[in-house]
Amino acid sequence: MRTTFLFSMIFAVALTLFPSRTPVYATSHVDSDDEREWLVMLYQNADDEVLEQDIFTDLNEAELVGSSDSVTIVAQIDRYEGGFDGDGDWTTVKRFFVTQDDDLTALGSEEIEDLGELDSGDPQTLVDFAVWAMTTYPAKKYALILSDHGAGWVGGWNDDAPYEGSSLTINHIDQALAAILAETGVKQFELLGFDACLMSQVEAIAGIAPYARYAVASQETEPAIGWAYAAVLDALVAKPKQTGRDLARTIVKSYIVDDARIQDEDARRAYVLENYGVEEEVDPDELAELERESVTLTAIDLAKFPALVDALNEFAFALTEVDPAAIARARTYAQSFETVFGEDAPSPYIDLGHFASLVNEFAASKTLDATLRKFSRAYKAAILAEMHGASRPGATGFSIFFPTPDLLLAVGTELSERSYTGYASRFAGVSLWDDFLVFHYTNQDIDPEAVEPGLLDTKIAALFDLEEFAAPLLLAEDADLGAPGIDTELSMAPLEVSSDEIAANETVLLATQITGDNIGYIYIEVSRYDEESDAYILEDMDFVAAEETVEVGGVYYPAWSEADLDEFIFEWEPTIYSLSDGETEAFALFEPVIYGAGDKDGEYEVSGIYTFADSGQERYAVMKFNGSLEYKNLLLFAGLGRTGAPRAVAPRAGDTFTILQQWYQLDEDGEWTVNEYPGETLTFSGKPFTVTAYESYPGEYSLGIIVTDLLNNSVAEYATVYVRE
Repeated sequence: MRTTFLFSMIFAVALTLFPSRTPVYATSHVDSDDEREWLVMLYQNADDEVLEQDIFTDLNEAELVGSSDSVTIVAQIDRYEGGFDGDGDWTTVKRFFVTQDDDLTALGSEEIEDLGELDSGDPQTLVDFAVWAMTTYPAKKYALILSDHGAGWVGGWNDDAPYEGSSLTINHIDQALAAILAETGVKQFELLGFDACLMSQVEAIAGIAPYARYAVASQETEPAIGWAYAAVLDALVAKPKQTGRDLARTIVKSYIVDDARIQDEDARRAYVLENYGVEEEVDPDELAELERESVTLTAIDLAKFPALVDALNEFAFALTEVDPAAIARARTYAQSFETVFGEDAPSPYIDLGHFASLVNEFAASKTLDATLRKFSRAYKAAILAEMHGASRPGATGFSIFFPTPDLLLAVGTELSERSYTGYASRFAGVSLWDDFLVFHYTNQDIDPEAVEPGLLDTKIAALFDLEEFAAPLLLAEDADLGAPGIDTELSMAPLEVSSDEIAANETVLLATQITGDNIGYIYIEVSRYDEESDAYILEDMDFVAAEETVEVGGVYYPAWSEADLDEFIFEWEPTIYSLSDGETEAFALFEPVIYGAGDKDGEYEVSGIYTFADSGQERYAVMKFNGSLEYKNLLLFAGLGRTGAPRAVAPRAGDTFTILQQWYQLDEDGEWTVNEYPGETLTFSGKPFTVTAYESYPGEYSLGIIVTDLLNNSVAEYATVYVRE
């Protein structure tokens, strides 16, 4: 009776959330009395110029294997109007029964239906697809893989056609999964996969945990090459009796290295030519290593996830007894991942395991040790497999949201455009982490019993009204959010310079005295005065290295001593950097984003506007370089500025990158403010851009030392130096 009651309740909830559109299902290819082992469903939102060709190619890779007697593969792909024009350049939503085909440039599968233009950012579209697939092709085990842009707890799966600004939040995905299981009568998915960026966050995983046995997701942005679909499906077809545990591990193990575009000689040659401008044969292992440098992927045992959340709650509560400055230091120096919240604050997406290790490093105690041991056991138990590239050494499998005060205000009040608790309500209800964030910044008490464990109970999870857990974290009057217990009193003495005039091949010493107990990073900033505009163009910026650099979990951070700060000295050598497409060379500002022990450990980026040659569509872009200023990859963002879901892309020949310059200008109040303007435009030709260092131009320079604390507050002092011809 209880099972019948629960099912009817869940079904009623599902109908309330997503009223039926009375979908018409195709005739089944499978006899319902002879269920196949697996149904693999690919929900591919390619209605985006950035991703269309890559997701289309992923479906072609799935065709290299195709459905078998034991494994059915179906796909629903939503294409973009404009941009990639392959395979007839159709722009609607189509469903396919995936069959074997060796052509990586055109689909050979059986087209089941052309659905016209649909909104793939509408949860009902996801429900309709999965219900159709599971009803038409019943199986013993179901895998659902969602492909598109991802942005962590913010969600993703943006689709501007036919409705501008449509997307799926974690709550949307959560409720869609509940509706699918209710309408089909299936107990759980065997596997849920996010072939999208930034989705291996505990906030996002909490939204899917009740509905599946296993999951796969990435902490970092994903490259254009995506998952190795042919290798994964080939392994599944070869051993269809395997479980979701095996399949999840295969997805992680095969990621990048076994991708068809790397392992197939012809596909690899075409990929290398298009993305690197290299015509000669490239070793597949070398290419895979290059493509894997910044990636991550995690296979998750969702049955172990509730225990991880319990351990996280104990850890969060234990943090209330820890020196808040030690916690802030751990947040500042933890392995971070791409941000989707703009450039005004450091990325709030940090590695949860690495953060815990740093807390232990900075605030070890017997009580905390016991809590962390339990947390570590639960953390490791929930992870079936994990991989990370060399430039994300502190990645351990799960990320978590830990913002600075200004960003918490931006997502934590009833006026917030994006709401932390409103977008990821299941996590907010089952976790104390959101309560800890409020405690950390306001000193409000935490009630350790203020969680609802049933939210992760597979039997009753879908019965909860998520709105009950969506209350904003902060009141609107909390405008001056601080951080009790953290000293934020920074000060600097005026800069002294060893000479106020030097030649371009000489150096100058900058000296000051810095006071403050919670110093984070220190930067050098160089701006050149432009007499015509009466403004300063920001030409260079970099980390200042501490005398001692410390490493924890492969991640480096500066350890500032009292001597470093009391007698702070920095030697400046006038240098500017240019970016070249092979034909045009232009000045660019390389901003530091990852602190390293040496050149090989750091990371820099250049901001710009990416313009597609075919459509003229523009996207905010960030071009990344390693510490030696060698090109790594390019990210495009779905929103204005550095906001919205990011995605690594392979630039196409003819597309352009307009460098964004930053200028200090006087505003109406006589204050110097930074404004962004387009600079030179470079054109992609199939070869990575290159960087050249030059002696700085002659002229007047403003040299600044900027000191930040653990809450991203800052203080700066500037001095003027003239560079002679």
